[in-house]
Amino acid sequence: MSAFSIGTQSQSLQNLIVFKPEAERQFVDAMKFFKAGRFDTASILFFYVIKDYPQSHRITGAYIMGAKAFYELKDYQVSIRLLKNLIDRYPQSTYLDDAHYTLALDYFRIGHYKDAASECIVVLQTSYNIQLTVRSEKLVETLTSSYLTLSELQMLQTDAKSDDMIALVTVRTAEKLLLIGDMITAREMLQKIAVLPPKIKYVNEAIMLLGQIQNSGGMKIGVVLPLMLKVETPSTRALGLEFLEGIQLAVDEYNQKAPMKVSLEVRDTERDPSVAARVVADLCADEKISAIIGPISSNEVFACAGIANERGIPLITPTATANGIAAIGSFIFQANPDYDTRGRDVAAFAYNTLGARNFAVLAPTDIVGKQMAESFIAEVNSLGGEMVDIQFYTSSSMDLRIELANMRRKALERLEVPTIDFGAKMRQSELNKFIKWGVNQHLLDSLIERELIAPVTLLFGSRGKQIADSLKISTHLEHMPYDSLELPVKTIDAMFVPIASSEEIPVISSQLRYFNIQAQVIGTGDWNDVAMLDQNRQYTDGVMFCVDSYPASESETYRTFDANYKLANKNKTPGTNVMYGYDVAKIILQTVSQGNSRRKDLAGALAKVEGFEGLHSQISLSKNRVNTCLSVLQYKERQILHIGKIDLARLGK
Repeated sequence: MSAFSIGTQSQSLQNLIVFKPEAERQFVDAMKFFKAGRFDTASILFFYVIKDYPQSHRITGAYIMGAKAFYELKDYQVSIRLLKNLIDRYPQSTYLDDAHYTLALDYFRIGHYKDAASECIVVLQTSYNIQLTVRSEKLVETLTSSYLTLSELQMLQTDAKSDDMIALVTVRTAEKLLLIGDMITAREMLQKIAVLPPKIKYVNEAIMLLGQIQNSGGMKIGVVLPLMLKVETPSTRALGLEFLEGIQLAVDEYNQKAPMKVSLEVRDTERDPSVAARVVADLCADEKISAIIGPISSNEVFACAGIANERGIPLITPTATANGIAAIGSFIFQANPDYDTRGRDVAAFAYNTLGARNFAVLAPTDIVGKQMAESFIAEVNSLGGEMVDIQFYTSSSMDLRIELANMRRKALERLEVPTIDFGAKMRQSELNKFIKWGVNQHLLDSLIERELIAPVTLLFGSRGKQIADSLKISTHLEHMPYDSLELPVKTIDAMFVPIASSEEIPVISSQLRYFNIQAQVIGTGDWNDVAMLDQNRQYTDGVMFCVDSYPASESETYRTFDANYKLANKNKTPGTNVMYGYDVAKIILQTVSQGNSRRKDLAGALAKVEGFEGLHSQISLSKNRVNTCLSVLQYKERQILHIGKIDLARLGK
């Protein structure tokens, strides 16, 4: 046991205290050192009083002063242990209020702000010491205004018992709610305080806040996110808060210049589709709300999009990717490309930018993989390209030999050109067919004389096989050596490979190399894993992939955004989710600034958005109200390079 370890067993010592002259002398000496600022010596002497004279009349004084000495020495943990021993062992001590206040100071210094506030509330609800209550009130004001999070304030409400403390915690909680735009909950909380007697502290403050809410006016945007306010784990709440921080920054920037201010009405979906439906219905009922941002997950959007569409309020989801969301109605928008769009974008990029004409697909059998593959194939066909082969594999499979052997065979078959044998005896009637079709007589004579084998393309052109079949001329097919892996496959211009996860990169890339299929691989966002690409660079160099987010971090626009975000959020670095929220809010606010604040007008204007330059990506909503923009990246020489953009909505314009 260390020199300053004090037992915490609960003991009934209050009635065993007796006067000890030796304890008195040592306590007085300790106090002299304490008043002189010699806290190190004082702490040792107070400790010896506790250790050597546990039943003396100075025991409780030694506990409280020892704790104060250790506080001054910044040894907060020892100070906390002494104070807890004092509170537990001597519940009738006259130093109890001072112990709770000093404990609050200790907790404040180590960053336990909620515990510090709880200790202050104990003092304010039990002490008659005016000096201590003034200090405690000042500290709890600081804590509730500047240090406690919304969830910590909500937990603190259970500690508040007196009307004054209930009012204080409620008002501070309402202020936090107003900061994130949740006016309805804040109003309900403040109304309960406003009806209390005026003599109770903070009642007037609650009334003033209610007045501000009442007179706020202006346009409102609903925000529906998984804020998880009822969950204690900070990491669980991080996702929704990142989106909210981006949305709030966009609104704050807009309000600095706009004549009509915009406020947010924020709701928590709790990651529950039924809750999402309920809060969206609630927002739709508020006539001041012109649009709703969120939810962010497809299942939550499916649960509430029909409600928003029926009530005629634009709802735009920043990240939901499932097919069919925007198809719910003309008021529903997807700012992130759905799976159908992703497949079509890849095909359009390969056909229009790379000049590919012959295509193949190697895709997983999961729903997402199939949906993107089918969309890719449909777009290739509509553009006039040709599908060489389509192969599906089981997600996470380590062996693709069957699929790639089949693809190799199909691709090499395209090199097999039917031939006609002029060395065999040929009747005049057959020769007449060649002459009638326009084959040069001298060419025919030469082939017959030398008894050669000639490809049909030499005689009839690129459609030689079809023409020979129509003339009923016998042909012969020379098969390629499919199993000879030294023969490269070059008849596939571009291969779409929408892997299920980056863990499939080594499996796919190495086996494509093994089967010597030399096609340009184009994937989706799961290929965007530089570590995995680097580990397999002998196979992955040159692979391309289309992603829904690629911030232009070197641009002046991004640098301004980054600086503003850090200023508003304690120097945090903005992540992709912040940018998703920011971009969606900017699209809405840009549309509002053009005079489209009414729901119907706003929906109509959003449906015409093309080429909006967001931070994370370009956004076009004019094609079925789904963003049609993706960025194209390429892994080359151990770097990921941005090589272009594709936007289905603007092709040909």
